[in-house]
Amino acid sequence: MKSSSNLFCGLVLSVLAAQAAFGAEPRPNIIVMLADDMGYGDPHCYNPASKIPTPNMDRLAAEGQRFTDAHTPAAVCTPTRYGFLTGRYSWRTRLQNSVLWTEYEDPLIESTRETVARVLQRAGYRTAAVGKWHLGLNFAKPGGGFVRGKTGHMNGAGGTREVDFTQPVQGGPLALGFDTSFLLPGGINLEPHFWLADDRAVGQPNVWRANAAPTRAGTSGLEVHEGWMAEGWSDEAVGPTLTAKAEAFIAASAAMKKPFFLYFASQAPHRNCVPPDFARGKSQAGVRGDMVYEFDWSVGRVLAKLDELGIAKNTLVIVTSDNGAVPKSDEGEDFGHKSNGDLRGSKGGLFEGGHRVPLLVRWPGQASAGKTNASLVVLTDLMATFAGLAGASLPAGAAPDSFNVLPALRGATMDATVRPAVVLHSGAGQFAVRRGPWKLIFDAKLKPVQLFNLERDLPEEQNVIAAEPELVARLQMEFTRIRAANP
Repeated sequence: MKSSSNLFCGLVLSVLAAQAAFGAEPRPNIIVMLADDMGYGDPHCYNPASKIPTPNMDRLAAEGQRFTDAHTPAAVCTPTRYGFLTGRYSWRTRLQNSVLWTEYEDPLIESTRETVARVLQRAGYRTAAVGKWHLGLNFAKPGGGFVRGKTGHMNGAGGTREVDFTQPVQGGPLALGFDTSFLLPGGINLEPHFWLADDRAVGQPNVWRANAAPTRAGTSGLEVHEGWMAEGWSDEAVGPTLTAKAEAFIAASAAMKKPFFLYFASQAPHRNCVPPDFARGKSQAGVRGDMVYEFDWSVGRVLAKLDELGIAKNTLVIVTSDNGAVPKSDEGEDFGHKSNGDLRGSKGGLFEGGHRVPLLVRWPGQASAGKTNASLVVLTDLMATFAGLAGASLPAGAAPDSFNVLPALRGATMDATVRPAVVLHSGAGQFAVRRGPWKLIFDAKLKPVQLFNLERDLPEEQNVIAAEPELVARLQMEFTRIRAANP
């Protein structure tokens, strides 16, 4: 009896110690919703002249914070996703430019690499990845080994045929700290075209999809790559299916009364733009605008699920994008809509339109509602930030390019002493470095060629490199130091 009493007392003391470590309130659930190619000028809360209704993102801005100087580490997809999940710049890997053009690739994130999911999993969180992966997966090759696909765009040609879909896929989210996943392997336009539930293909992908072929007559097949597709596959059903899976994970986690981390990577509004019927025609910016509306609808569904379950007050919600937007819809027009607002440039480039993105943060009780925050933050910072939030330590060498910006999520405006220089990377593999208001752009040979003061010249119209030689030298030295380190 005495032994049982001592055991009970020990459990009580453990609970009290945990409460002391993390505060009286339980650790918050964390949801990151990542749009695919949504620009700074797409949400109405960032661009009052936007031709796209975004009531749910507008709601987040009213109930939380709207960051105005948030950036992706790269101006294209795969490297940004790598950076968010690892807290490490992708140019430190084999991927020196562009993206992966198929998911039949050796995974870009090694199984030994520390990830945000693994950090939170160790801290007691239930973790899930839902949506676009696009970081490489090991699919089995008939007869042994792994499939390797094309290495370039090839205008959508070059699909891979010899794949054994009966075997489990290796090197995906389950190997990186996620308890469960439901994936669109490479995005809406890239091969293969089917679902992965954890490490297994859903059904048997036995339909060969042609290059640039839509799944429904009269819809867009722009940038679609040929490859294996599941029978009955519908591009228009992708967003609603992912949203339902995200809702189910939230509900199951709430029932387990366990803190959770959900990485919800939407397919929208990336090309090919194929909005479901309920979203078609909702914007005045073509089918791409309708896809932004669809992403906003997904945001609304997630918020509604949190309200329904009574867990909104203890859930940190972050909505952002993987890079800037393309300027035109699939119809070949912009419809008078500025997808990147008044920023110069677009997806892929080093001007602000390529990597300055919307970042909406709602954390009830932690930051004032309706606040605009001008702190410089980068998506690589979320790993160190979430570790700090969960009271978890990062192993030595982990997340080398991640800085804890928890004060900013709580409403503070941070200066360069908290978030020092940022290295930005273009789709072509060129670099820029940002410190404070200054941004220095290098050419392909790493020669400084453009310098802008973004506080005075956000449209990047005045190249002042000739007037600031000492500043250029300091920024170049800092860039060289960061780039030379390769943890």
